[in-house]
Amino acid sequence: GRGEVGGQSPEEMIKFLILVNKQGQTRLARYYEDRSGMSAEERSTQEADIVRKCLMRGEQQCSFLEFMGHKVIYRRYASLFFIVGVDDDENEIGVLEFIHCLVETLDKHFENVCELDIMSQLEKAHFVVDEMLINGFIVETNKTNILEPIRFLDKAT
Repeated sequence: GRGEVGGQSPEEMIKFLILVNKQGQTRLARYYEDRSGMSAEERSTQEADIVRKCLMRGEQQCSFLEFMGHKVIYRRYASLFFIVGVDDDENEIGVLEFIHCLVETLDKHFENVCELDIMSQLEKAHFVVDEMLINGFIVETNKTNILEPIRFLDKAT
């Protein structure tokens, strides 16, 4: 199948994507790794720990950190933090480029995306993410291609 190497699926590039506000409240979260062995409480505790680590860092510190075997890359845009977890061997700059592309695409759709847009139109924000990522792999970065299905849906309603 697609993306398989030697009959086995390769590891996902992106393990998780979390959008949080400055207070640490999650506004959107997508996981691309198997978390079935964890209870809901363990999952939310782990997410809170990741978010806390990112929010506690000063602006002078770099946007990369290690957390429970993952490399965590984050970037702040206005009042939102975009937090992405990847494998150790992923390129940090490439992940920052992905985050920037996601923000630009959300900006293009929502005309200057803000936390309120994400909250009030969460399904559209998820749709943008789902057009860009499949099973943790970046499959599309062209903003026009990403937004075309959403524009089509908007016209239909």
